[in-house]
Amino acid sequence: MFTRVMVSWLVLLSFFVGVLSSVTHGGEIAICTFNVYKLGAVDDKYLDLNGDYLGDEEIPERVQNLANVLVEEELDIIVLQEVHAWERGHAVIRDLIQALDTFHGVRYEYILSDHIGRGLIPEAIAFLYKPGTVRAVPLNQLGVMSELIPIPGRDLVKTEWVAGDFDFALVSAHLAWGNRGDRDEGFKKVADILNNPSNYSDDPDIIVLGDFNRFGSGYSSVDYLDYDEGEFLAPNVQFFDPDVHSVKAVTKSSISGKGVIGDNPQMLSTTVAKNTYVYDLVLFTMDCEEEYTAGGEPGDLGKDFGIIYFDEPGLIGYQSGAGQMSHNQLKEAYSDHRPLYARFRTNAGAADSEAANPAVADEPLFVGTTSGARFHLLDCWTIRDRELSHQWFTAEAALGDRRPCGVCKPLD
Repeated sequence: MFTRVMVSWLVLLSFFVGVLSSVTHGGEIAICTFNVYKLGAVDDKYLDLNGDYLGDEEIPERVQNLANVLVEEELDIIVLQEVHAWERGHAVIRDLIQALDTFHGVRYEYILSDHIGRGLIPEAIAFLYKPGTVRAVPLNQLGVMSELIPIPGRDLVKTEWVAGDFDFALVSAHLAWGNRGDRDEGFKKVADILNNPSNYSDDPDIIVLGDFNRFGSGYSSVDYLDYDEGEFLAPNVQFFDPDVHSVKAVTKSSISGKGVIGDNPQMLSTTVAKNTYVYDLVLFTMDCEEEYTAGGEPGDLGKDFGIIYFDEPGLIGYQSGAGQMSHNQLKEAYSDHRPLYARFRTNAGAADSEAANPAVADEPLFVGTTSGARFHLLDCWTIRDRELSHQWFTAEAALGDRRPCGVCKPLD
């Protein structure tokens, strides 16, 4: 049976942490996909020959640059493609996490997949996540955190997560570029995941994201995805409408009148090239429609989905000097892709439950901050202007993780 899919297109090794509810962005999480050009194979620090981590303690400038980009939006899960497999990958991801913490005060943990195949480098997929907001769920009793879904070229990688009331599987793709047959098989597998989610996960909420190489040599691989015109949407653009589906690069004329700001195709580009190629996608099953912040609608740029335009002066996330770099310089200093993200609600189920049970909805709301060890009443002055990252509807739930504030005295 065909499952309608919504698409949002402008959009290790860890074990259990406690189940916590997010209040960031009012009970939302942002999930980001970012192909980072040859991560772990550009800086000399990681270029040893024996597979051992022999680099010094200094964090390379490029890794610091990437950290500067990724904090431009509040991202709860960051999925990175084109990460070097094995120890090089662990080394560069550890440095990236250290840069995010040291220079920006944002703490992530990570999962690094097994080797998925070879493109420019032997590749793995990395999943960075905020442990106070989302929980990575082991896939078996041995604590395995990711598994490969075999396809020709580079395998897909599956992980599972919990954020508040939102349980979901997350699958990352980096489909083939030059090999048309391999890319076709990748799109066929993605279509099967989206149309037959029960074959891949116990939970029907599945998000598939990554670098799909939409405009590789021959660009009709997307034909393997089932869609109904007017239902299978990209934010602000019907991606699969004939005007866009049949062209190699999105142009002003191909998107005119479709809600793109200024009919500017560069607003839709997920690459740093000035050719408006769009490679990266966030796709999800219809069961995720309840959690996608725009529901069954495409959504709004910068609210429900977005791009971090680190190379585009005047746009969100621009990094000083990047606008003067050549394409090759941008690849070496940042990447040849831009980060793409979409937002999902973590309290959709709770909202329904509270509406049916007013007694629960009327209970005081207790909250916690990103860095604090206590919980507070929502109007406590000690947390004014601080970033909230947790919420609890009962004091018992809050006490499971925090101590009560001594100022607002939430238990009185």
